[in-house]
Amino acid sequence: MNKSTAGKFRFWRSVLSNPLSNGLVSLSRNPINFLYLGLFIFAVLINIEHSFSDTPKQSGYFSGSIEFDKQPASIINTTKIKADITQLGGEQILEITATSLNDSVTVYTQIKNFKGVGAYFIPGDGSSSNIGNLIKDIQDYQNKNNFYEATRPNAAGIANGVGRVNITSFSNDEIAGDLVLIGNNPAGQQAILGAAKFKVNLQL
Repeated sequence: MNKSTAGKFRFWRSVLSNPLSNGLVSLSRNPINFLYLGLFIFAVLINIEHSFSDTPKQSGYFSGSIEFDKQPASIINTTKIKADITQLGGEQILEITATSLNDSVTVYTQIKNFKGVGAYFIPGDGSSSNIGNLIKDIQDYQNKNNFYEATRPNAAGIANGVGRVNITSFSNDEIAGDLVLIGNNPAGQQAILGAAKFKVNLQL
């Protein structure tokens, strides 16, 4: 056996002794195995795609205590929350709406001249007429007594509820903070939202 033949023999012996090479040789001897391998790879790819598409996308949360008409306070805990930032006359307006999953209790705030992280007061001061609403039953929207509104003081200086939205985190994708709100309905009844926490993806 000359040197060239011996070198080739050593090369092929090292190749064939490799487990990966053994697998490839086995596949080439049984072409049906290629079909099984292809089906296996296809099944793995399908499972990976489903694992990504089935992952729930949570938009955010809202959690606080709420009391209507001197009734015992209850907890409002929901993932049904959305936040929108729009432009109106060169001014940014932030709207946050959170609705309970268990009933139709809804919290709505509108902050005018929104500038990011900071505290915003409801009804606001000067020309900033921010809005806050605690809605006892959003389904019964024709009943005005279901809406507990915080607005600016009237001509006599009597305030119809007060509130504050404190934005602690703000980016292009997400906003977070806390808020308190006291609102009155036309019947003179009062609703109070305790220090509620929220975090939500922005809809720009």
